[in-house]
This record gives sequence, C-alpha cells and structure tokens, in this order.
Amino acid sequence: MKFIRLIATVLPLFASTFVFAQYQPGLMSSNYGGIYRMLQNPSSLGGSRYRYQVVIAGNNTVNPYVFRYINTDDFLGMVRLPYSSNLRRDLRSFGSLTNAPNHNAYGEFIGPSLLVGFGKSHTIAVHTRLRSYLYGGSLPEPLTTAFRIALGARRLQPASGPLNLDMRQESYGELGFSYGLQVFDFDLHRLKAGATVRRIAGARRQFMVAQGNYVIRTTPNSTEKTLELQNVSFEQGSTAPGQNFTLSDVFSGEAGSGWGYDLGVTYELGRRTSGRGYNSDTPTADPRPAYLLRLSASLMNGGRIAYPAGQSVSGRYASLSFDQERFETFGDAPGQFLPNQGATQVRTGTIEATTVALPRALHLEADLRLARSLYVNAISMRNLTSQVQLPDMLILTPRFEDEDMEFALPVTILNDKTAVGLSLRVGPVAFGVSDLRIFSKNGDNRSAQLWLGLSVWGWKK
Repeated sequence: MKFIRLIATVLPLFASTFVFAQYQPGLMSSNYGGIYRMLQNPSSLGGSRYRYQVVIAGNNTVNPYVFRYINTDDFLGMVRLPYSSNLRRDLRSFGSLTNAPNHNAYGEFIGPSLLVGFGKSHTIAVHTRLRSYLYGGSLPEPLTTAFRIALGARRLQPASGPLNLDMRQESYGELGFSYGLQVFDFDLHRLKAGATVRRIAGARRQFMVAQGNYVIRTTPNSTEKTLELQNVSFEQGSTAPGQNFTLSDVFSGEAGSGWGYDLGVTYELGRRTSGRGYNSDTPTADPRPAYLLRLSASLMNGGRIAYPAGQSVSGRYASLSFDQERFETFGDAPGQFLPNQGATQVRTGTIEATTVALPRALHLEADLRLARSLYVNAISMRNLTSQVQLPDMLILTPRFEDEDMEFALPVTILNDKTAVGLSLRVGPVAFGVSDLRIFSKNGDNRSAQLWLGLSVWGWKK
C-alpha cells in the first residue's frame, strides 16, 4: 500500500499494562514486523522496505480471571507494580507462563518508537520501552483458587501444606538506538547485520519471601471455610519506595542505571522479491519477499543495571487466621498486609547496592517460504542468565502475510506445556495472544501473553 496509516489514539485497553522478552509470536517473525521484529533481532532492519514506521504497543501476562474481574489492578498490574507498595498486585490476577507454583510473568510498554529507512541498505530505529518482570515461587494453587472462588465456595476443598512464597520483581525503562545494514544483496543470497544500544534507567528491584504452613478447613455451622497460616516468617524489601507513576521518574536514573545491547545477523537464500526490487528503475511487479529460506540469530538483552541500596522489613507470625473479608485484604495487597497484623520479631534492614545482568537470551530462527505470502517459522528462545529466570521456549508458527494483513497461529512449547495462540495484523492494528485457552471460563494458574499495537508507516517506492 502506498498511503499512510494514521492512528491518533493510544491503546484504549492496554494503555498501561504494557509485555515476555520480545515474546510476540507472529509479529516477531513477520517480514512486515518492522519495529516489532527489530526488538527480536536488530538485523531485520537491514534493507527494510519501510520508508518510516511509528509504533506504540503493549504486552502483558494475564490469566483467565482477568476477564471475570476487570479492574484497574488486574490490567495495570505488571507495569504499575514498581510504583506501588511492596509487590502490591491483586492475587486474583496472578498467573504464570509456567506451571504452579513457579511464576514467570512479564509486562512491557513500547512507547512511541520510530524507524527510518535510508536508501536500499540502511535503516535506523529509536525506541522507548518500560519493562517489568515478576518471577519466583508463587502461592500454592489451593490458596490462589480460594482467593478466586472465595472461601465460601462449595467446590473449594479443605487443604493443607507448606507455604513457600519467593517473589522477585525487576522494572526498568530504556531508550534504544538500532542500526541495520544489508551487507550484500546478490541475486540468490543476502546477508544483514544489526545492533542495538540501550540506555537503561532502573525503576525498582524488590522481593517478598514468606515461609510456613497453611490450612484451609471447614467451619462448624457455616458454609464458609477458614484459612490459617502457621509459623510464618516473612521478609520483604525494595531498592526504592513506592511512588506515583510518571515517565520522568523512570528515565531520571535515580533508582538505577546501566547499558544494554542486542546483536543480530540474518541470511536469506532465494530472490529478494518476485519483481525486480523496489529500488530498481523497472517497476516492481510483486514486492512480496521471494526467499526460500531465512536464517537468523540474535543475542538479546546483553548488559547490566546497577541498583542503589534499599530497605527491608521482616517479621514472624505463630498463627494468622483469615475470614473472607480479611483474605480479600491480604490478596489485594500482600506486601502491605503482612507487616501490619501484629507480627512479632519485626526488624528493619538495609539492602546493599547491587549490579545485575539484564535477562540475556539467545534467539535462533528459521523461516521457510512455502508459497507466495505463506510461511512456516521456528524460533528457539533460550535464557542465558540465572538472575532473571525466563523459561526457554520453542515457537512454531505457520503464517500468511501481506502488506495489508497478516494471520498466524503460533504454537509455543514451554517446558512441558504446549499452547496454540493467535496473531493478527489488519492495517495499523496488531493483536495477539499466546494461548487461546486464556478466554475459557475455567481459571487456573494457566496464563498467556496478550498484546496490542498500533502503527503508522510509509513504504519505499
């Protein structure tokens, strides 16, 4: 298309829940992904058909209960998390890409980002992004189930067991500059290389640990069950106090700072397009890519961030009982609740300043063209750092793509879980979900990535 798409509104639904280390199946492998694909491999910029592209997008980990209890904390949870008190997030909306009680959740907001192409081979891009990771060991499933369906629900069964809550959260903002170069473009062979450099500004690094036992028991002469935590010790802390959310706070660098980088390379075998190339004097008969095979590799999120010293608080409970009302209060804000219920042995401490690695990952991709506009893609994403444990995954994606629209069915293999998702791009709007079961009425620990993006662009002639 040779006209400009212009969207004057910001994301109406996800304006503040913005999403898993460039985990946007479909968009991240598309030849028309532009900035979306650049965030998975900067070498994709080399030889881009875009004259320019402007993108704003968001991505967030959600579980089925988000659609049953739509409120501010559910949708704003991951990105709002670093600006609230002590890991405050509605436990009803907790979920993980991995199985309980392990927890891996991610939120991302891609602010206004710009791509500009120069000539046939050179492309640059500037992006802003706010990222938030939540990982560790979450509440046992009987406790999250009790919170979701209430202690008075008949189908809630008595249960007991150990409580080992160990949640870690890291948030930071970044301003990135990317450059992509088409190193050579022969009739049947092309090589592209690219790199991204990011200035990192920390928002917050925090943790909450609680150990003990829990018991869900029936209550005589009552339909409502009770919950009791026994011999519970807890500790929580953060590098910065809870604060109101403003972008100026994120990029001030006062809560932490560092540098990051991405490196990537792409090789294509086969003709560039079905026509003569969009910069040729001969008009292009068909501008769609005509390669047979595309191979790419990228090292993502290299670098480190230094966080300042912070404060912690710890305490202990011999016994802590809950009715439904008190349980709701605990679930809405566990970090605020635990230190303020008459805990004993309460102590305050200091968290030392620390430097941590960014969630470094290796992305390997193979893209096979089956017919015009029809492809099958395989991406392997492997975690390379132990400090932020993002699970390894393999994504297999058949897709149809064109300038105007794109449809993909990504199949994600994550540990022992397999999920079928959906990715759709129609004109300026891109939407996707990594697991279609997220829309089911039965809620459990199963979660998915949900994303939405808007863009404005123009093609090279």
